[in-house]
Amino acid sequence: MNEQRADRLAGWAGIIFSVLSLVVFPLVMASPSSPPPIVGQSGAEVAVWFDQHRRGFLLGNYLGVAAFLPGFVQLTVLAARIKRAEGEGGFLGTLILTTGTFGYAVFACSLIAFQAMPFLLAPHLQAAIEALGSLTAVWFALDGLAAFPLLIAVGLAARSTRVLPPWFARFTWVIAFFAFAMSLGSLTASPPWLAAGGMVTGVGFIGFFVWTFVLGVVFMRKRADAPRAASATP
Repeated sequence: MNEQRADRLAGWAGIIFSVLSLVVFPLVMASPSSPPPIVGQSGAEVAVWFDQHRRGFLLGNYLGVAAFLPGFVQLTVLAARIKRAEGEGGFLGTLILTTGTFGYAVFACSLIAFQAMPFLLAPHLQAAIEALGSLTAVWFALDGLAAFPLLIAVGLAARSTRVLPPWFARFTWVIAFFAFAMSLGSLTASPPWLAAGGMVTGVGFIGFFVWTFVLGVVFMRKRADAPRAASATP
């Protein structure tokens, strides 16, 4: 596969990855509105939310797991580009591939655990849903810490190679900050906006997939700019 075709594939893969990962939000918002559960809430409170949002959540979360196929395509092309730009002695391409594989595996497994939640709504299962609710909320917050090494590796690569524009490194540092802040929810149940499953968790999650979307657009623009650069060469 030539470089332009790989860039186009990585661009579309990243856009599809991001859209499928975030589609759960409009699907859930189509149901009666109530705040999502956070760590430490009772089984009854957690059950009410999943009962209200059952269909949208199950479909959106399912698509979120399926999204990791194009996600790995984008990751692999990015790692290969960085590795080629670095040359034989470079390590950032390998670091991106390994940290990305780890981070995406943690993300996907957290969504798999979430998929069980709407099936625990029977009254005699409230203890189970309370326990699994806390587990999934904490796991969700720790997704930010799992993504953090990938963001740092990509930010460093954007600074040291010309594969990604310099502004993307600065953007990556911002997203890395929100990913780290997201992970802090695993340490506390208060205040509610910081606790796992709260506002900061949601902002970190959305921010990460906005980042993968922007990365996809960057790859699409690289492909679009390539013919102009070639025609400008004497």
